[in-house]
Amino acid sequence: MVDERLEFMKYLANEAGNIIMGFWDSDVRARFKDDKSVVTEADLRVSEFIQTEIRKRFSNDGLLDEEAADSLDRITKNGVWIIDPLDGSGDFKRKEDDFCFLGAYAENGIPIIGVVYEPQKSRLFFAQKGQGAYVTEKGSTSRLKPLSAVNWNQSIVGHPKNYKGDKYTRLYDLMGIPEERLKKSGSMGTRMMQVALEETHMILCYTRSLKEWDIAAGQVVLEERGISVTDMKGNPLKYNQEIPKTHEGILVVHPDIKKVTLERLAQCYERLEM
Repeated sequence: MVDERLEFMKYLANEAGNIIMGFWDSDVRARFKDDKSVVTEADLRVSEFIQTEIRKRFSNDGLLDEEAADSLDRITKNGVWIIDPLDGSGDFKRKEDDFCFLGAYAENGIPIIGVVYEPQKSRLFFAQKGQGAYVTEKGSTSRLKPLSAVNWNQSIVGHPKNYKGDKYTRLYDLMGIPEERLKKSGSMGTRMMQVALEETHMILCYTRSLKEWDIAAGQVVLEERGISVTDMKGNPLKYNQEIPKTHEGILVVHPDIKKVTLERLAQCYERLEM
């Protein structure tokens, strides 16, 4: 049952957080992967734990884990767990707080359970499709309140603080977004939860390099919040793909400004390479 998987995912998230924070006071070992992203000993320990627990409890489900060898056997499964053991590994290594555990469960290519746990903040977001979005903090769980209205000129954009290059500066210029409307943070999971908390109203991931594990968990929470998560052209995202990455970017946007955002984006495609 889906409810059983949600409770199990929350258990995995809390245990993952304990493993991650067990490395917080040490100089955790880390290395660069082939794609130049950072992986730490904490990532690998959480990955090992997740693989063992899911295979023990839900052996018939597929599993897509950022730090584990991928098996295309998962694409034959109706249900698949999509896991990022530690999103924001570089931020964690630098002792910053922009990191989290990301866990999602998808059926037939659609994520229906999402859990985002920020262990350094002791804050856990969770959602199940059709059941609303919730946050547990300081031992208390509450449903995220209805969205406030926002207009384009007030909207705040979540910006990847670790990005090197001028692509986003050019994109924001083309769309008429001044620098004072940017809020910078590290991991994608953190940025998505800033939208959930209405600290920001939009994320423009103008890239084809994001992976399914970066966004699946956050998508469930945000959609249950009433926030749109699509590709950059407004099309639905697909999960459990043979190549598990984005193909037309990611757009996270408050519903009040979705139309104008898509209109402004449409003017950028021929002027700025994704």
